[in-house]
Amino acid sequence: MIHTTDDGVRIHYEVQGDGEPALVLVHGWCSNLRHWDAQVAHFAPRHRVLAVDRRGHGESDVPAVASGGYTASRHGADLAEVMDATGTTGAVVVGHAGGAPGVLALAADRPDLVRGLVLVDTIVSPQSTLGDPDDPAGAALGAMVDRIVGADGEDGAAAFATMYAAMFSPHAGPVATEAVTSASRVPAAVAAEELRSLAIDTVALARAGRAPVLWLTVAGADEARLRTVFADVQFGQVVGSGHFPHLEVPDQVNAMLDRFVSTLP
Repeated sequence: MIHTTDDGVRIHYEVQGDGEPALVLVHGWCSNLRHWDAQVAHFAPRHRVLAVDRRGHGESDVPAVASGGYTASRHGADLAEVMDATGTTGAVVVGHAGGAPGVLALAADRPDLVRGLVLVDTIVSPQSTLGDPDDPAGAALGAMVDRIVGADGEDGAAAFATMYAAMFSPHAGPVATEAVTSASRVPAAVAAEELRSLAIDTVALARAGRAPVLWLTVAGADEARLRTVFADVQFGQVVGSGHFPHLEVPDQVNAMLDRFVSTLP
């Protein structure tokens, strides 16, 4: 299904199942809604499940970077439009990695749509300056952008594939190969712009929302710091996975989502 946004971009989405609360599934950097297939299969028999291809990804339109549409606020607005168009309210919104800033923006701007948030292997941090050697986060993002666009003379496509593959565990198998292949279809300019967009102050975005949060990671979490960011937060950690636990260890992720949903008021 397709929804055309207020700026004319066609957003592809799929809806399956029925039941409350609804789940809204939002993929990360250079991913697509197919990454949530295991979650859709698990939850659709009991819940309404909405999965979205963010603009520039999957089967959604790929507007030019110059349009300025690759921001957390624009991604959040796209999600709100699709949710309004499908009558999806009071949802548990799940955002993976680079998709999380848009999810946080949605929760801050449209709290009526969000009953709970699940943030999968992402970060919240103050604003960064890309390429600043004194700013670790900004330096890392800047280096990734440079590799993708070939600013250092490296083959950008090869560098991208290497970086993406490194985000999976050695146990991932075919899911990693398929994910890298599909991710490589995202234009380099979009991939780079999406990275630049992550340099915003996501701590401020997170504090603006009031929905309960499940912080789900593949490594340990700084729980003390995150409790100063989120008013109501639970923590979960998977084992045996890389950066894409919903692809590599879906049963673990589904169990944590089930438990989180059961705790919501």
